[in-house]
Amino acid sequence: MKHFYVIPNYSKERTYPCACRIRSFLVERGASCEISPQLSGSCGEFLYTDADRIPMETQCVIVLGGDGTLIQAVHDLKNRDIPIIGVNLGNIGYLAEIDEESLYRTLERLLADEYFLEERMTLEGEIIREGEMIYRDVAFNDIILSRSSGLKMCYFSLYVNGQFLSHYAADGMIAATPTGSTAYSLSAGGPIMMPSSELFVLTPICPHTVANARSIVLPGDAVIELEVEGKAEDTASIPCAYFDAHTSIELKPQDRIRVVCGAKPVRMIRMNRTSFFETLRKKLNQ
Repeated sequence: MKHFYVIPNYSKERTYPCACRIRSFLVERGASCEISPQLSGSCGEFLYTDADRIPMETQCVIVLGGDGTLIQAVHDLKNRDIPIIGVNLGNIGYLAEIDEESLYRTLERLLADEYFLEERMTLEGEIIREGEMIYRDVAFNDIILSRSSGLKMCYFSLYVNGQFLSHYAADGMIAATPTGSTAYSLSAGGPIMMPSSELFVLTPICPHTVANARSIVLPGDAVIELEVEGKAEDTASIPCAYFDAHTSIELKPQDRIRVVCGAKPVRMIRMNRTSFFETLRKKLNQ
């Protein structure tokens, strides 16, 4: 690799100085490296970077921050097929496997093409209202149906491949990728899945009945639909669809969230094939 682009999380003080050190290190060794400028949060479309500003010859995007920064960067780069690697500058992360201690060794290995690529499944979600698709987005971690405010439960039905499975009264439902299985889904009691697998996990959030408390693991070719139940005049608690906490869309009764495997996986740069298990062991033993 010879062409790099660095995306710092400017809300963390250490990231920009670290980005400058990375650029100097790479340029001194004959590579090119640009740093994403800080963008105004008011633009609404991008938080950390504008994908149109990334040079076409870029071979590697380096994200500085943590798992949240990396997930946001994936959204920003969803129309660019560029391998991405995360440098963790905070707590132990599942996605950002590189830390400051191993940073320069990692850069040397990237320059020498000593790495491998791991494809991570994404989700594509559509909101269907009265037979029309009103919103579509992608998610790297999860798509969530949950209440937007108040303490009233959400009432919804689950369909898999067009077949009704169950009614739910709960705080919501998480549809997670294997990558997202170590995020909110894990906190809600869901299983951990190998990040390179192609599976969905559906994890209910605080269901009212014990029978609906279990997570459901489905193959990657499944079609999942969550239909909001209730009456139009019931405004006490308006449910929302959340895409990686990147966007939220208010829902109405009879709206459906349709979730399928994304057409384009995320290409993650990996330096160590056992890093997921090492990180998992450290995280679970904290």
